[in-house]
Amino acid sequence: MAELQEVQITEEKPLLPGQTPEAAKEAELAARILLDQGQTHSVETPYGSVTFTVYGTPKPKRPAILTYHDVGLNYKSCFQPLFQFEDMQEIIQNFVRVHVDAPGMEEGAPVFPLGYQYPSLDQLADMIP
Repeated sequence: MAELQEVQITEEKPLLPGQTPEAAKEAELAARILLDQGQTHSVETPYGSVTFTVYGTPKPKRPAILTYHDVGLNYKSCFQPLFQFEDMQEIIQNFVRVHVDAPGMEEGAPVFPLGYQYPSLDQLADMIP
């Protein structure tokens, strides 16, 4: 089996002459965050509507990162700080990310009607496939 080796790639012609490598890295991170807004979709399930946001492009034979937020949060309030962390950029650039928002937890969600029975944890899990 071949062993992986780390290879250093240097730019022959930097895009912004005179810019320090640290400044270039910060600018790249800021641009990636601004451009990567994700695609949001809603799917009706037997237990209500579930919203999910996809970041990146799915690649064959590559796993995805799937997130499901904690109680009372949505994917942005729960995971955005983690995925915006500079050290995570190298990891997430190689994966498609799918963030699932439970019913009524997405941004701008309407208030549940009186008498609404929120899905159980098992029902929430059944919404994902």
